Amino acid sequence: MAFLRKWSIRSQLLLLAAFTVIVVLSIILYSYSVMTGMITRNHEQYVKQTVSEIHKNVTSNHDFINRLMQDIAYNEDVQSYLTDGRGNANIDMIRRLSRMLSRDKELKEGILDIVISGNQGAWLDINGGNFYVEPLKDALPAKASAYYVGMRPFGGLYSGRPQMIFATSIYYVKQGDLFNRNIGTLFFILNPKALAGEENYNLERTNTEIFLLDREGSIITSNTGLDPGSTLPDFASFGESGGNAMVDWNGETYVMEQDRLPDIDGTILSMAPKHELLRDLADTRREELILLGIGLLLLAIPFTFIINNILRPLNKMVFFMTNVKRGELPRIRKRLSLGGYLEINIMAAEFNSMLDETEQLTERLLDTNAKLYGTELAKRRSELAFLRSQINPHFLYNTLESITGMAVVEGQTKIKTMTRALSTIFRYSIKGADKVPLREEIRIVESYVSIQRIRFENRFETHYRVSDAAAAFPVPRMILQPLVENAVYHGFEPTMRPGKLTVGADVTEEGILAVWVEDDGVGMPPDRLEELRRQLDESASDLLDAPEKKSIGLVNVNNRIRMTFGSGSGLTIESVPGRSTRVVLTISERGDS
Repeated sequence: MAFLRKWSIRSQLLLLAAFTVIVVLSIILYSYSVMTGMITRNHEQYVKQTVSEIHKNVTSNHDFINRLMQDIAYNEDVQSYLTDGRGNANIDMIRRLSRMLSRDKELKEGILDIVISGNQGAWLDINGGNFYVEPLKDALPAKASAYYVGMRPFGGLYSGRPQMIFATSIYYVKQGDLFNRNIGTLFFILNPKALAGEENYNLERTNTEIFLLDREGSIITSNTGLDPGSTLPDFASFGESGGNAMVDWNGETYVMEQDRLPDIDGTILSMAPKHELLRDLADTRREELILLGIGLLLLAIPFTFIINNILRPLNKMVFFMTNVKRGELPRIRKRLSLGGYLEINIMAAEFNSMLDETEQLTERLLDTNAKLYGTELAKRRSELAFLRSQINPHFLYNTLESITGMAVVEGQTKIKTMTRALSTIFRYSIKGADKVPLREEIRIVESYVSIQRIRFENRFETHYRVSDAAAAFPVPRMILQPLVENAVYHGFEPTMRPGKLTVGADVTEEGILAVWVEDDGVGMPPDRLEELRRQLDESASDLLDAPEKKSIGLVNVNNRIRMTFGSGSGLTIESVPGRSTRVVLTISERGDS
C-alpha cells in the first residue's frame, strides 16, 4: 500500500470512509444473497413435495386405469362381442361395464366415457365418444397398454373442453384361429383434473403455477386460467430428465422446476415469480439501505469536524515549512504556533526546537566552512601536483610504436609482431566504451594469441568458431582475454606436446550468448575442479578476503559478468584430467553496445 503515502490525509480519510461504506454494503448484500438462497431452497422443497404428491396421484391413477382397461379388454363378454360379428350389445353387457367403473369411487367421476371399437366394425360407447376416437386407432403403437393418446376436443360433449384419451389394444385370448390377434381397441375418455387430483394445486402462498403437460407440451391441467390443450413457450422443455432454471415469461422472471412423468410421457412443471418469492426480503433490504443512508448522514457531521481539526493545523504547518524552505527570514523568526490535537502541538514544539538548533548549527557551519576553504585549496594543489607526476599512457603507447618501427627497420619480425600486438592490447584496454561487440574482443584475443604463439614457438594452434549473431553481441571490455590466458598458462605451459585452442560463440533461440574457450592441454584433477567451481560460486568480497587463491582471473571475470548481467550469467567449467578443459561464459541478457 505504498502508493497511499502519496495521497493527502484528506484523501486517505475519505477513502477509509468509502471503504467502510463498501464493507457494510457488502455485508448487507451477502446477507441478502444468503437469505435469497435459503428462501429459494425452501420454496424448492415445498414445491417438490407438492409435485411429488401429484406424481404419486398420476402414477396411482394411471395404474388403476391400466388395471381397469385390462379387466374390460379381456372380459369374456367384450371378447365375444368383438368377435361374434353381430355388431350390437345387449343391456346386460352395458350394465356390467358400468358396475366395473364403481371399483374406485375417487376416479369414477373422472371417467367421462368408455369406447370399445372392434376391428370388424362392432363398437360400443357409453356417452357417444366413439365418433371422435375411431380415427385414432391407427396412431396407436403396437400392443399399446393404457397408452396416453393426447388431449382432444369432443364437440359439445363433456362440457365442450378438450379431454384426455387413454387407449389399450385388445387381443383375443381364447384358443382358436384368432388367438393372440388384435381384435379391437379400448378407449377411456378422462377428465384431466381427475388424473392428478385437484387438491394438490393449492400453492397460493407463493403464487406458484403448476402445469401438467403432455408429450407435445400441451396443458393437461393447471391451477391457472390457461385452457387445457393450450401450449406454453419453448422454455417448458428445458430438460429431459428434470431440473430447475430461471426463465423470463410475460415480462417477469420465474423460478421453474420440472419433473418427468414416464407413465404418460409428460411433465409436471412448476413456475413461481421470483419477485413474489423475495418480496418480503426485498422490503427488508430496502429498509436496511434506508437506515444505512440515515446512519451515514449522521456520521458525516462528526467526521467533517474531525477532519478539519486534523487538517487545518497541518495545512498551517505545511505553509510555514514552505516559507522556511524559501528562506523568508521574517516569517521563520516568528516560530510556529498551532492549535489542535495533542500530537499536533507536540509536532509544532519539536519543529520550533529544530529551527533553534538549525540556526545554531548554521552559525557553526559558517565558521567551519571558512576553515575548510583553506584546507581544500591546499588539497587541490596537492592533487594537481600528483596528476602532473603521472606517466601519460599515450607516452607508453607511442614508445611501443617506436619499438615496432625499429624492429621493422632491423628486420626483427618477432619483435615487431609482439610489440604491435602488445600496443594493440594496451590501446584497447585504455580507450573506448565499457561494452563492445564480441568481434572486438576476438580481435584482441587474436593479438594476445599471436604473442603467446611466439613465446611457445607455435606449440599450439588456434581455431575460431563465432557466428554472426554472436559477433555482434555486446560484452564487457577485456572479458575474453583472461579466459584465453588461463587456457594457455594452465593448459599448454605444463606440457611439451602440441595443442589446440578453440574459441567459439553462438546465440541461442532464447537470445542467450554462449562463449566457450576449450584446450586439449593437461586438464585438472577432480578436487581442483571442485575447488575452482566453489570459488566461482563465492562473491567478490569473499575473493578479496582470500587473495592467495588461484585462478583469480576466472573469478574476476565471473564476478564482472554477474554484477553486470545478473545471477543468471557467469562461467561454468568442465575438465577431464590429461585431456581437456572447457570454460563456458554465458550472458543471459543483452546489454547496450
